[in-house]
Amino acid sequence: MLAGGAGFAALAAVNATIRKNTLEPDDSVLGGSANYFNCKHGRIFYKEAGLQKLGLPVVFIHSIGAGQSSFQWRKNFDVLSETFRVYAIDLLGFGLSDKPAATAYSTELYVELISDFLREVVHGPANIVASGLGASYGIRVADEHPELVNSLILNSPVGYLNPNARPGMTGAAFYGLLQSPVLGTSFYNVMASERSIRDYARRSLFYDYRRVTNRLVTNLYASSHQPGAQHAMAAFISGYLNADITVPFARLSQPALLVWGKQDTSTPVSQGYQLLELNARAGLRIYDFCRSMPEQEYPEEFNDLVTQTFRARAAAR
Repeated sequence: MLAGGAGFAALAAVNATIRKNTLEPDDSVLGGSANYFNCKHGRIFYKEAGLQKLGLPVVFIHSIGAGQSSFQWRKNFDVLSETFRVYAIDLLGFGLSDKPAATAYSTELYVELISDFLREVVHGPANIVASGLGASYGIRVADEHPELVNSLILNSPVGYLNPNARPGMTGAAFYGLLQSPVLGTSFYNVMASERSIRDYARRSLFYDYRRVTNRLVTNLYASSHQPGAQHAMAAFISGYLNADITVPFARLSQPALLVWGKQDTSTPVSQGYQLLELNARAGLRIYDFCRSMPEQEYPEEFNDLVTQTFRARAAAR
């Protein structure tokens, strides 16, 4: 009993040391003004920049993963702000947004949050650029609130033909473990260690391992260790953030351009071809020698693609 108590005390001490030594995420990597939007679950951080020179505003939605945030768009936001009014949001539980422990993180929560942001901050329809599960949430928003979304560029959306859109008993039990103040935090600290983040980025995020810079790892680590960051990640790992996009994507009325890394090991490009068969209005652009981050591995080409796609959409309005 004493040994068990001593073990928990040791784990708690390690967790406290990690928390104490964690730096704040760098919010200066994106230009523009830093703002907060108050949603019903907490404050949502976002960056805003640019003038409306062409078409409608562009809203960036990051992927879901340890340390992910609007930092993902650091090679795109400022460049595209020269042409568009741009917004980049940190979803609840990520980046510099609030991370409430008592919130039931879910797909529905993020769909509601993004819809409210478009309605109350952007004040009308916008073009969406989104990645991973963030792209899946963008699809749901466009399907459920078509008046808010004009066009979409979607980087390897997750959730095609996903029969397990909700977690089973195993997922629920795992979620409970991750919510444990000591054991859950200790497990999360191992999963989101600097080494784990670096290894995962090299293995799954980038084809060119040289893209995994110290600055990238430092920011992902800092963001993933902000107080409360484990709560949204616990929901993600346990399956509560899963989204089946098959039907919503098939009935999208807006043009949607899929972008995919040919060597994406997390969400294979074969799913992109399958999505194309569901919706005749969709297109697909594949980046060779690229995994799941084309906006960072090919930023110049990606920025040109966004500009040309939304320019054509503006001309068609």
